[in-house]
Amino acid sequence: MDFSRQRKPDKTVCDINSVLEECVALVKNQALFHNIQIIKQFDRDLPMAVVDPSQMQQVFMNLIINAVEAMQHSGQLILKTYFNPFEEFIHIEVLDTGHGIPEENMEKLFDPFFTTKEAGHGTGLGLAISYGIIKEHKGAISVESKVGQGTTFHIRLPVRAVEEHVDE
Repeated sequence: MDFSRQRKPDKTVCDINSVLEECVALVKNQALFHNIQIIKQFDRDLPMAVVDPSQMQQVFMNLIINAVEAMQHSGQLILKTYFNPFEEFIHIEVLDTGHGIPEENMEKLFDPFFTTKEAGHGTGLGLAISYGIIKEHKGAISVESKVGQGTTFHIRLPVRAVEEHVDE
């Protein structure tokens, strides 16, 4: 139901590193995270972004939890941020040392209701909703994965608010 009625972002000036820190603080003490080494490689000179912080938290939480579930109780979760001043985009990467994603699933990852989880352990909406949120922010999300080695999600967000142009 939430998927069918996605709300428009309520954008404000926001520190992406702080949003990621909040996400880690919310989950790091859960049992699922006990044998996971969380490595934060944050660009301390990251500019502020114009985003909806609660929607960004939803995206980051989804990626973090998926990554940790893919590692099955041990591994490394690496969170990176950096800024490319030439294109004025903030880059966020969520890397895991999990089992990776088979090639046949890569093109379906962002499809609504696609899941590889057992019944009762996921709706297949997390990545589809995350994709929609990033697109609403005029950003991009992509994924790289190697079976047996892990997965990296890449997010690019514009630093400045991108206004919609409405033709009258």
